[in-house]
Amino acid sequence: MVFSNAFQYSYLASHGNSSESIEDQYLINQTSHPKETEARPLKPVNSVLTFRLLQVLPWFLTLLLISQAAPAIEDGVVEYYDTDFENEFAHKTKFRGPPTPEIEAAWNQIWNLGGVEVPLDGPAQLGKPSENLVHINSDEKRGYSGMLEVFHQLHCLNLIRQYTWRDYYNDNLGEWLNEGDNHQFVDLNVSSHTSVGDRMHVDHCIETLRLQLMCNADLTPMLVLKDDSVALGSKADFNVHHKCRRWDRLVAWQRTHTTDKEASGLKPS
Repeated sequence: MVFSNAFQYSYLASHGNSSESIEDQYLINQTSHPKETEARPLKPVNSVLTFRLLQVLPWFLTLLLISQAAPAIEDGVVEYYDTDFENEFAHKTKFRGPPTPEIEAAWNQIWNLGGVEVPLDGPAQLGKPSENLVHINSDEKRGYSGMLEVFHQLHCLNLIRQYTWRDYYNDNLGEWLNEGDNHQFVDLNVSSHTSVGDRMHVDHCIETLRLQLMCNADLTPMLVLKDDSVALGSKADFNVHHKCRRWDRLVAWQRTHTTDKEASGLKPS
């Protein structure tokens, strides 16, 4: 089955009523507490164990339900590593700068990887009704068509990036956009400055990222560096230390399990 990408903009679709909803994404964070030094009365061992079990059980059950509803988590694809972001204010990457065919391809390759099959019992564990959901290949014995939220969010970030450069495409990439299927890389109607659909799509994407950033509020401190070369004498250290999920493992899993082989660069099986 070719995954029908509900997140890919359509000029005609923008004139209809939107039925797309935004699902909350739950992330289990392990926290550590410093050892207590103040003397406290001893508690019976059984009481302590029971109390600890009652503390941990809800988190364990939540993680279990999410794992069963999220195939990538259930398959053990999540692996963490510590890193410092390389994010100096003017740091160059293949995703930054004025649009080029190479930059458009780089962004497309990190989000446009097709959909996944959600197990039949997945929607219920996500608190979602299943009556109007689309089955893979319209086969009611198969799971449901879905997309990992991270790829929707990256699509949204890419769309906002493209919107900030909309005039640039006409002036500098007009010929490239008209070659073959290159127009599919740019999810905007760049020939019109009055496209209501584009503005609505960007507003939706801004709201999507706001919800995500507030849902998974990043509490990592961003430090301040001394810098006598600037007027204030200091600047923000954007190379923030983070514990990240290994992106290559997630992409490898998505490419293997995609419902759209062509989008993931794989030959249809």
